[in-house]
Amino acid sequence: MIQENKQLKITIFQVKNTNTKLERICQTALEFFEKKEPLLIKAPDVKSLEFIDQLLWRFPIDSFLPHIIKDTSCKDYIVITTSSENPNNASAIFNLTKDPIDLSKHSFKRVFEFEDLSNKEKVESAKNRFDHYKSKGYTIIAY
Repeated sequence: MIQENKQLKITIFQVKNTNTKLERICQTALEFFEKKEPLLIKAPDVKSLEFIDQLLWRFPIDSFLPHIIKDTSCKDYIVITTSSENPNNASAIFNLTKDPIDLSKHSFKRVFEFEDLSNKEKVESAKNRFDHYKSKGYTIIAY
């Protein structure tokens, strides 16, 4: 029998294009920054990490969203990383990788994921992550 973890919530945003993905990343990061709550953004590789870094420097349009690229301990609210560490001790992570977050290593309370419908490979990756979280009994919220 699967034991459900009621404290942990997996939020899955269904997207069909890149612009919607980028808007969702920025909106989520802004919400956490405004609440002064740490958010970790996990990028799959250095190229993606640098892209997200540049995106957050341009968002919002009339300003920017303070953040840092870091793999070691820090106190910043918005941290982008490729590592499996949690440098800012965030309770929320936005996973941009194709693999599910290993929640046995960290005490995240929120995980944000994309169900990217833009191509077959991304759909399959999202399904695998969904199935993983479902098999662990986590609460899943889809938008």
